[in-house]
Amino acid sequence: MKELKLEHRLQIPVWFMSQNDKFYLQNDGDHYTPYNKANLRLILRNWGIRSRAIDDEVTSPIDSFMSDCLLSKIVDYAGPLAGYKQGCYQFNERRILVTNNPHIIEADSHVEFPMIRNIIDQMFNGEDIDQRLYIYGWLKIGRECLLKSNPIPGHALVLAGPRNAGKNLIQDLATKIMGGRDAKPYRYMIGKSEFNSNLFQAEHLMIADESPFYDMQSRRTFGSKIKDFCVNSTQNCHGKHKEALTLNPLWRLSISVNEESENLLMLPPLEDSIEDKILLLKVSKAQMPMESNSPQKQKNFWNALCAELPGFVHFLDNYEIPEKYKDSRFGLEAFQHPALVEALKKMSYENRLLELMEIIVVPENGTWKGTQQELELALFEDSTYKRQIERLLYYTNALQTYLRRLAKARPNQVRSVKGHGGKRFWEISGSSA
Repeated sequence: MKELKLEHRLQIPVWFMSQNDKFYLQNDGDHYTPYNKANLRLILRNWGIRSRAIDDEVTSPIDSFMSDCLLSKIVDYAGPLAGYKQGCYQFNERRILVTNNPHIIEADSHVEFPMIRNIIDQMFNGEDIDQRLYIYGWLKIGRECLLKSNPIPGHALVLAGPRNAGKNLIQDLATKIMGGRDAKPYRYMIGKSEFNSNLFQAEHLMIADESPFYDMQSRRTFGSKIKDFCVNSTQNCHGKHKEALTLNPLWRLSISVNEESENLLMLPPLEDSIEDKILLLKVSKAQMPMESNSPQKQKNFWNALCAELPGFVHFLDNYEIPEKYKDSRFGLEAFQHPALVEALKKMSYENRLLELMEIIVVPENGTWKGTQQELELALFEDSTYKRQIERLLYYTNALQTYLRRLAKARPNQVRSVKGHGGKRFWEISGSSA
């Protein structure tokens, strides 16, 4: 977005937003604060600007100034905007007033960060896969975008692990590193709210400790929004009772879930279209370096971690992502921990369908063969499992979609074959066949 310069007659930093009938005045802290007309007049009078016309003046200097704002200093959006410093910008023929700066931590090479390093080592370098490069790379790229006000999209970070492992702590540190502002996008991302203007005020979109939805419709909607957030730089900002407009926020999305199967089920299905947009990391439980079993001890621990952040961001700024893990699109290649991928696949709708087909239609130690229509009829005719089949095949072409996925993932059990006259049949075998 192109930054605009003030050209008021009095060069006073004031802009006007007609949607809320407020004037935005730059205060002593360099932030813009909204005022109504009466309060702005009081401030201008206090600055020594006349409120009455004299001699041959048509209007007073105050009225002339406010008229100038009403005519030529109108903005279409006023508020914090993720990834941008305070100022007025032009974007798609719209004026955008960014009222607040993100908080950017100054790097300091003299500050050590032993606690942060130790926590990350414990959480991401356990078992047989070292995942630290992914957490370092994700934080590094997000901070680089913030420092340059360059809102390019990036991966969604998913942290899955035991309860009280430190997942939320990593998310809180990510918030501090990437501007100090976070927002809760989950209800919007699963289609439970159509309003999202609050999300545009924060760089870090954080999903943690939510009441999850496990139905497939919510999970697929969630997956679509993840893809949208991770790929598209421009987003539609829609506030309640306000006109929607297109903005270009800098967002980074993180999701933390417990590793139990029922908690993983809130995640969208891992399909080809989403795999390259997700970092799915398996977290080990960290032994915290300080006690945090009381409110005061938690505060002391957090303050100690924050004191290390200047040194940690210096490390991130100078961290080099290994060449073989670089990606031309996001700067870092996608990764999903194999154990979590396997757990999600076992819980997929297509795998549950295969289990039911083995029970309902596949003969013992044999193979069922027929058309898709014949298979659908046989499944829905089974009175014992009919309700489960209805929940699985809840949308048009669901059966065809699942069969194609199974044919790709389990070709030894599910195959599409061509019969006489080019007619297509499905062959379905049991797992022991």
